[in-house]
Amino acid sequence: LEAKAILKPLFDAYNKALEDQQTDQAAGYYHPDAVLVHKGKDAVYGRAAVKGELSKFDDMMGKATTKLSDETYQMAPDYIIISAGYQTTTAKIGVVSGKFTQIWKKSGNSYLIYHDEYEMN
Repeated sequence: LEAKAILKPLFDAYNKALEDQQTDQAAGYYHPDAVLVHKGKDAVYGRAAVKGELSKFDDMMGKATTKLSDETYQMAPDYIIISAGYQTTTAKIGVVSGKFTQIWKKSGNSYLIYHDEYEMN
């Protein structure tokens, strides 16, 4: 419960930035040493590269809204992990779904995304 109480407001704000197509703002939720992994395909390192990927998704999908399912939150010293299924309804490419896991690392008095791994069906 503690993990969810801490992380859900941060995750919701991050997701809202994505849905509002504010890739600069969304990228700000990533740690400077973040890694974004498209499982089985490729990965990018660093906040600037992650922002570039977020911009590509935004261009590819257009306006989009995401619903999560089977969310789990786990707490570890200095880290909180969220795993969930997602279904994203997009303006340009229809419905996209898959699973993701994010590891948020304690940074000052908050948390930033350190490892973000997703699958897309």
